[in-house]
Amino acid sequence: MLPAAPVFSAHNDEEEPWRITRLIRTDGRVRELLRILTPEEPSGDATVGERIWTSHVVQLHDDRGHLRVHVSEALGASGWLAVVALALSKAWDGEDESDIEFMMEGEPLAWSLGNVLTPP
Repeated sequence: MLPAAPVFSAHNDEEEPWRITRLIRTDGRVRELLRILTPEEPSGDATVGERIWTSHVVQLHDDRGHLRVHVSEALGASGWLAVVALALSKAWDGEDESDIEFMMEGEPLAWSLGNVLTPP
């Protein structure tokens, strides 16, 4: 398994450190779902989905239950974004707040989960 993880941040994390713990738990859930959904790489170190997650998801930010996912420009232009978004939506679904948006490098506006999962 790949040890790299996105940066975890949260609004008011000093007073609510459980938000960071929740992001770490979500990261683990996403990795597990991607292990199930995607094939193993030839090296056997990880699955394709895990490698994409660790390489292109830069930051998870919890803004009072509103999950903002910062991703690379390459992932934003890829069909893999929908796979990552689906896994993330399932992983975050167990939390009491479920709003998710994606911030692509170089893009001024966020993309909602619905926009990512709905084909143009």
